[in-house]
Amino acid sequence: MSRFRSRPFSSYVSSYANELLNELQDRLGSGTLCPDIAHQLFDRMLRQHVTVSVRALNGLFAALARAPPSTACPDGPALAIALFRRMAGARHLRKVLAPTSHTYSILIGCCHGARRPDLGPTFFGLLLKTGVTADVIIFNSLFKCLCDMKRTEQALDVLLHRMPDDLPNAISYSVILKSFCDNGRSQRAFDLLRVMDKKGANHSPGVFSYNTVINGFLKEGEVRKACHLLQEMVRKGVVPDVVTV
Repeated sequence: MSRFRSRPFSSYVSSYANELLNELQDRLGSGTLCPDIAHQLFDRMLRQHVTVSVRALNGLFAALARAPPSTACPDGPALAIALFRRMAGARHLRKVLAPTSHTYSILIGCCHGARRPDLGPTFFGLLLKTGVTADVIIFNSLFKCLCDMKRTEQALDVLLHRMPDDLPNAISYSVILKSFCDNGRSQRAFDLLRVMDKKGANHSPGVFSYNTVINGFLKEGEVRKACHLLQEMVRKGVVPDVVTV
């Protein structure tokens, strides 16, 4: 008997599914991936009898998330969301992969990039139902979506009461601080600085946080508050930068 065996049918199917995925990536890179073609190729891939690598799918979604607008594909983030929803609704066609935390991180970021922030909390809710643990990147993307919808108070509530204390980073706070200041609520941003101080060294406001609130006070004509905050910033050893001055 020959030591060489014929290639199993499943491997051909797997290879074809990956070829379709590669074609999606190649067309995106060459600027020829329009939404109609993307959906056609994606549907063909979903009809295969094997599961495509979740890492490869995440790679496609990530590439769409950062794709610059083109004539063929004017909105990559929106296309990523549409393809994912198509995949989620195709469980009757094939064994669909369970999304990972990285999948949801990309998708919630896409909601902000596609100007569909209303979908961000929906994807976050799906993540919680699956039991996948949200990391700081997912939370920060959720904050951007909530702030885009003028739901900054809700974002603050999630930050202070639903996010593990050791998880927030400078971006977590800066997104919310900026949203308050952009909406004429710099005093509310100032209150958050006080909360950050109380939480300890790992949460202490840095130069960007102070700059955001100082500039917010100035835009609202609160010059005295801005000056007092600048003095406090220097007194605490936070070195002003070119934006401060």
